[in-house]
This record gives sequence, structure tokens and C-alpha cells, in this order.
Amino acid sequence: MIVRFNQAQARIFAAALAATTLVATLAAGAWVGIELAVLVLAAGALVLVIALLWSSVAGLSGDTPLTLDEALGMGAPSTEEEQKRAVLRALKDLEFERSVGKISEQDYREFSERYRAEARRLIAAVDASLGPAQAQAEKLAVARLAAAGLSAEAVTPDAAPPTPASEPDEKPAPAAAPAPSPAPAQETEP
Repeated sequence: MIVRFNQAQARIFAAALAATTLVATLAAGAWVGIELAVLVLAAGALVLVIALLWSSVAGLSGDTPLTLDEALGMGAPSTEEEQKRAVLRALKDLEFERSVGKISEQDYREFSERYRAEARRLIAAVDASLGPAQAQAEKLAVARLAAAGLSAEAVTPDAAPPTPASEPDEKPAPAAAPAPSPAPAQETEP
């Protein structure tokens, strides 16, 4: 069973959990000792952190219920991503082996070309597999921004800030080079 809280209920739950942890810590410290009080405090902090992380993951999914399997699957890398990491690591290892002289320059070029072609293929495959998810995420973001009363164009990181128009005929004047300082006069003794 998945318990869903709205924002106000989540704040009340977090405050109640923190207060309960504090009271339990003080009680354990008074009756048993500081050792148990520290353990109770650590356990309460752990439960609070898990609850906060779970609520943030649930908030990312919107109104759709999110099961534990789905939440764990969101962070699992795909086969192509794992292969891409392995190929990129192999390229780094190959570069290191060349730098210490373990392989010849001809072998380095051959393996490097092969690994780079495989890396390009895997990066393209990962990008292609993320295309539909990226489009869906962008639609959801625009819908959420519209619900919040914000414009999607105002918060996109790709939008460049407006720059003042400059006239093409105007060219900045070149900076004047500093005048060379005169050489100090040397005194000669007669």
C-alpha cells in the first residue's frame, strides 16, 4: 500500500517524526544512557531521510502511483549505457597503456579507432532510446510550469539572454599603447 501525502500533510508528518525522535532520544538518554540515545537519534534521522527521499521520488511521478520496483528501475542503467561506460573506460586504459609504452603506436591507433567507433554507436543508441522519454519529460515540465503560472520560455536554460544591439559601423577605438618610459640616466664618475 502506497501512502500519498499532499504537501501540508508531508510537512506535518516530518515535524511529528522529528518531534517523536527527539522525545524518544531524550527518554532513552535519561533511562539507559547516552549510547542508546545516540542510536535512537540515528534511527530517527535515517527514517526521516528515507521518508523525505521517498516523497521526493513520489513527487517526481506526479499523480501516478509509483511502486518500489518502478522507483528502483528509474535509476538502473540500460545495457547500452553500461556498454558505453565500459568502452569509454577501455579508451582511457588504452591511452594510459600507450603513455607508459605497453603498446605500440600502430596498435593504439587500431584499437582506438575501433573503440571510438563503438562509443559513437553506443552514444547514438542511448540518445535514441532517451528520445521518447525526453519528449514526455518536456511535455510534463511545460504542463507543470503552466499549472504554476510560469512560462516555459522564461526558465529554459537554452534561451540566451537578450543582448543589446550594436551598430555594425561602430568599431571600438583601439586602446592606446602606453608610452615607453625613458631609461634612467646613468651617472658616470670622472
